[in-house]
Amino acid sequence: MIPQLGALGVAQSDSSLLYTILCPVANYFDGNSNSVSLLADPSYVRSWPGGCGDKKMGSNYGPTIRVQRIAATKGRHQVLWLYGDDHQLTEVGTMNIFVYYVSDNGEKVLVTPPLNGLILPGVIRQSILELSEAWKEFRVEERNITMDDVIKLKNSDRLLEIFGTGTACIVSPVSSIEYLGELLEIPTVEHPFPLYKKIKDHLADIQYGHIKHPWAQPIE
Repeated sequence: MIPQLGALGVAQSDSSLLYTILCPVANYFDGNSNSVSLLADPSYVRSWPGGCGDKKMGSNYGPTIRVQRIAATKGRHQVLWLYGDDHQLTEVGTMNIFVYYVSDNGEKVLVTPPLNGLILPGVIRQSILELSEAWKEFRVEERNITMDDVIKLKNSDRLLEIFGTGTACIVSPVSSIEYLGELLEIPTVEHPFPLYKKIKDHLADIQYGHIKHPWAQPIE
């Protein structure tokens, strides 16, 4: 008998399987450092308007591997992806990015790029925004921030912290950025009570059930 041949096409599925894989993980980044060093090279672009940079697709990750290798040869852990002529900060590797600084009027501000189609809307990103708004200890902003902004804040001693956030790494402090041939030292881990650690510890306490999530809904 000749076996019946299948067909390749688009049709309604009769069944499906959902797999959930859980496993412990070691340090997300290579080495024993508790902070990450970044390569910010504006000649490489991860996403652009009208693209799929804000979607979980393989095309967001495959093309970045070569640039990640270039960063590694320079002794950097990850790539800080920039966009536009003004070199806007978008993502850190596969993480969202936050910058914590002191404004001109002395107010502390936590800023992260907006969801404008260039970055992934991370769950940890949203969690940090919600927690920060609830704490009311500093101003929270979603807006574009450029490398020029970072340099000006650093040169005026108003740059406090930069950190990346993601599902696997949770919160990762940034210690330095190589940009246009210059190494910018970021004082993220130099503070006695850094914001990134407070956020990371608070999220872990929620995940492990040590404290109740402030927006948790009762199970009926």
